[in-house]
Amino acid sequence: MEANKRVIDYFQDLPSKAEIVVGEGEEVLLRLLPNQPFEDVAFSVKVAKNGRFEGVFADIIRHKGHFSINIELEGEGAYAHWLLSSIGLNDDRKSFEPSVLHLAFRTEALMESYGVAAEKSRLAFSGVSEIKKYARKVKTRQSAKIIVFDPTSDGKSSPVLKIADNDVEASHAAVVGRLNEDHLYYLESRGISREEARRLIAMGYLVPVLPYFEEKESSIISDSIKGGLFHV
Repeated sequence: MEANKRVIDYFQDLPSKAEIVVGEGEEVLLRLLPNQPFEDVAFSVKVAKNGRFEGVFADIIRHKGHFSINIELEGEGAYAHWLLSSIGLNDDRKSFEPSVLHLAFRTEALMESYGVAAEKSRLAFSGVSEIKKYARKVKTRQSAKIIVFDPTSDGKSSPVLKIADNDVEASHAAVVGRLNEDHLYYLESRGISREEARRLIAMGYLVPVLPYFEEKESSIISDSIKGGLFHV
C-alpha cells in the first residue's frame, strides 16, 4: 500500500456502527474482510476538500445480514470509490446499501457491486447517488452485477439517482442474470469439470477486490472458492 495512505482494516468482526472522517487532501482506504456473521452494520464516511476515500468489501462468509455505507462528499474535489464482491450460498440472506451524497463542486464517485447467488440464497444490492443543488461539475456512477446460479436462488439490484443540478455527469447500470450454460459448456469442452467451471465463474466476481488486499488476505479470498466454500 502507498505510504501516505491511511488504511483501516476490519478482518474479523464488523462493528454495528462506524464513522470515518477523511481530512482535507487525505487518502483513506477501508478494507473489509469479516470472518464472523453480522446482522445490521452501518458505516458513515465524510470526505473533506480534495480528500480521497476507497472502500473495499470482500464478503465470503455465510450470514443473514444488512450492510449500509453512507458517503458524504463535503468538500470541493472530494472523491469516493466503493467496491463490493459478495457470494451467497445455502440460506444466506444478504443485502447491501451503499449511498453517496455530493455536496460540493467537482466531486466524483464510483460505486461497484458484484455478486453471486447460489444454493437457495438471496442477494440484494440497492444504492443511491444523490447530487444536491449547486454541486456542479460532479461525476457519479453506479454499477451492479449479480449472477444467479440456479432457479432456487434470487438476486436483485435497484440503483437510484437523485439529481438536483443539471451541470453533472451521472449514470447507473444494473444487471441480474442466470448462469449462462454456454459458458459452462465452453469450459467443459476444454477439459474443465462442471464443478471447477462454476468455481472459476464465481471467482471472476471476486477478482476486482483482490488487488486491494495483501497476499495473505488475497489467499483467503481465493481459497474460500477453490477450497470448496462454493460447491455444486
